Amino acid sequence: MKTKHMVLTSLFFLITFICITFLSFYKEGFIFDEAIILWANTVNSPLLVQILETITKIGSSEIIVLLTLLIILVLIYKKDWFNSLFFLTLSFGGVFLNFLLKILFQRERPGDSSYIEVFNYSLEIVSYSFPSGHTMRSVILFIFVIYLSNLLFKTKPLRYLSYSVSLLVIFGVSLSRIVLDVHYFSDVIAAVSISIAWFCFCMYLFVKNANYFEKDQKSLQKEKQLS
Repeated sequence: MKTKHMVLTSLFFLITFICITFLSFYKEGFIFDEAIILWANTVNSPLLVQILETITKIGSSEIIVLLTLLIILVLIYKKDWFNSLFFLTLSFGGVFLNFLLKILFQRERPGDSSYIEVFNYSLEIVSYSFPSGHTMRSVILFIFVIYLSNLLFKTKPLRYLSYSVSLLVIFGVSLSRIVLDVHYFSDVIAAVSISIAWFCFCMYLFVKNANYFEKDQKSLQKEKQLS
């Protein structure tokens, strides 16, 4: 993706996020929220609910941290410092961005209130609804997986398999947050929008400065050879 396209894509999804935010907090709120909550309340299949409860755990902070560490270790093993730094910035920046937006808007959840937990330890900080943290973490992680698949997998079947699994996880986590009555529909699509905007923005910054990074890497290699 060219840098120009990255900027345009980031701006498009940022504007989408702003529009959703405006519609969600203006007067009676986002038009589809109540209708989708009513639909979600009709989902009473124990098996489906159990499946969604399992899927939603993929977006939990514990699972995301473990998957993030695994990817970082793989990148470090391959000495891919560029993508290691890119992924760290993307991931930790995304977590901070989500926390900042939640504190800024302080939207109550449709169901019971909850608190931020890390490995079952409560931080005693209210976890607000907008935008969905599970969705943001999942989108950021699995969009990076899609990006990484283009670099690591040489065969199309493997790449397409990675794309399909990643998109299914994103869709599954997003759907589960609505059906399990922990987020509004607007929380979820806002999370998807701002996550894509953040990914494209980070990619733009890193791709734009890739030449400087490569020069630093080459100079370090030369110093090692001379020493």
